[in-house]
Amino acid sequence: MPIVTKRLRDPDVNPCLSESDASTRCMDENNYDREMCTTCFLKYKNCRKFWVELKLYL
Repeated sequence: MPIVTKRLRDPDVNPCLSESDASTRCMDENNYDREMCTTCFLKYKNCRKFWVELKLYL
């Protein structure tokens, strides 16, 4: 596995790893129908937004 991929799979580097995995899993399970995975996408988007804002605050 390339180093970049390993880094993105590290929860210390990517705090939204579980949300990312849930989105990918949802897409796989629903034949890539984006409408079926809207909730997962929103959770991932909110997670990323939270961590970016926190990073800017610190």
